[in-house]
Amino acid sequence: MPKVRAYGADATLKACREASYGVAPLSGYRSLDFKSTDLSSAQPLGDDPLLGRGRNAQDPYRGLITDEGQLDVPFDLRGTGFWLTGLFGDPVTTAVNASGSIAFATNPSPGNTITLNGTVWTFVAGTPSGNETEIQATVTQTVDQLVSDLNASGDVEVTKCTYSRPTSTQTLVIAFDVAGPSGNSFTIAASAATVSAPTLTGGGHAHVWESGADDIPSYTIEIGHPKLTTPVFFRHLGTVMESINFEMGQEGPANARLQLVAQGEERFAATVDGSPDAFSLRRFSQGRGFIRRGGSALAGVTGGSLTFSNNLERVRVIREDGKIEAADPTFASAEGSMSVRFDGATLVAEAANGDPVALDYGFTFPEGYALRFELPRVFLPKPKYAVSGPGGVEASFDWRAAFDDSEGTMLRAHLLNDVTSYA
Repeated sequence: MPKVRAYGADATLKACREASYGVAPLSGYRSLDFKSTDLSSAQPLGDDPLLGRGRNAQDPYRGLITDEGQLDVPFDLRGTGFWLTGLFGDPVTTAVNASGSIAFATNPSPGNTITLNGTVWTFVAGTPSGNETEIQATVTQTVDQLVSDLNASGDVEVTKCTYSRPTSTQTLVIAFDVAGPSGNSFTIAASAATVSAPTLTGGGHAHVWESGADDIPSYTIEIGHPKLTTPVFFRHLGTVMESINFEMGQEGPANARLQLVAQGEERFAATVDGSPDAFSLRRFSQGRGFIRRGGSALAGVTGGSLTFSNNLERVRVIREDGKIEAADPTFASAEGSMSVRFDGATLVAEAANGDPVALDYGFTFPEGYALRFELPRVFLPKPKYAVSGPGGVEASFDWRAAFDDSEGTMLRAHLLNDVTSYA
């Protein structure tokens, strides 16, 4: 039933990449999840009083149009890639094979088994037959024999993977032969060894964005109120993404805030696309977040934040409609903060001598899917800390990132998921 008043619960957000700045596409829109937005155009009134007309106010004039605002969105497995493409440009995408391992602490005993996607493979003391491997003199030799037997097997499930043993280990490494997310459902188990996970993990499509691109795309974004008695849809043309900010915490869902700059707003009585595509929602959680230094987990971190900005220049020229001509990216910047339990050692030396550190902020899922922001060269200030009571003491670092010559970028965003492409 139509509603007299608008409610946020009924609001919709649809977006589509523009082929030309400020020109709305006719189709191909995508419905996207969001938490809140204040993206809206404004045109202020100004005064330029003339003398000789008394003390009462005269007609104001209309100023320049601005169409900007913030958009709060969830960090989710699939939709996040849409927003990252808006911030950085098209990613480089590659398919990744799922993998896993089975670690043997000791030489298997007769009757011990491993199970590969339902196929049981047994260790035996005598001459093997079928899905069996003969136990050798040492665990390393047994694993080598297992690798040879599995790779030579004709079993329909076993042949889906390639098997190996890394040097100086007693571990069977399993790599699914087909790149992509399908390998994440391949199950592994062992009766007397340790499996890396119940299934292979990490298979999917790896999307990588880098900061500093000369061109970033523009979008038409529609914010609609379809359940009103008189539906209304506000269409923002030439929308460019200026910045992203997010907080790292200890619990709750992970969210981000985008700053958007649009050329102008148009109002319509019908939606631009009645049947848009949509991503299946799966949100990242703060409980599976991480902050790493040099690839290793940073101990004692209690919170953090990261902000990346394209620092857009609003190009103003003489136009009869009062809109901006473009929103061009200038220098890219990244900064953030970390709060750590003060121990007198963690990051203190780097902050004191000015040496940069490599940081990673991110979130994961159990099957290996992940969102990660890589900052190869981060500078730390001397931390400020305070002793405010008998409890733990914290130090706060407000860091800044800089371009890394060897990496060729300042910030690199990684998203491993099951989406084939964001181009």
